[in-house]
Amino acid sequence: MINLPMKMNKGFTLIEALIAIAILGAALLPIMALMSQSINQIHKIAESNAKSSAQDSALAIIEPINPMENPSGEVELVGFNMVWSSEQIVPPNNTVQIGAGLAGYKVAFYIVNIEILKNSEPWFSFQVRKVGHRRIQNSINPFSDTVR
Repeated sequence: MINLPMKMNKGFTLIEALIAIAILGAALLPIMALMSQSINQIHKIAESNAKSSAQDSALAIIEPINPMENPSGEVELVGFNMVWSSEQIVPPNNTVQIGAGLAGYKVAFYIVNIEILKNSEPWFSFQVRKVGHRRIQNSINPFSDTVR
């Protein structure tokens, strides 16, 4: 009997290596697509949170502003600017209206357009409804005999 030495294969052939790389690439492709979608969603959520925070800040600033006294303006905040303009939708009363709620005041209703600018570029905008008021000069006090 003749003993032939056995040939020992050490390593992969080129075809086996290429097939292994192709299988690995096919397995990684869906994982990379999922990661890309996740990163996009994280950016959208961060943008939405930033807009929500900016809107909350803008509402806190516009809340005490009387649109009859300050119909428009601009405020610079950290990271963005807020610009507002008011549009009268119900004109004010011209005389004292006793028994109508706010005797001695002119009252009008406004839509306030608020635009938020980020890096001097429009970012988003929204509207709020507000009541404007102003004291009527020389108004009659219904609880007194004298005219002021």
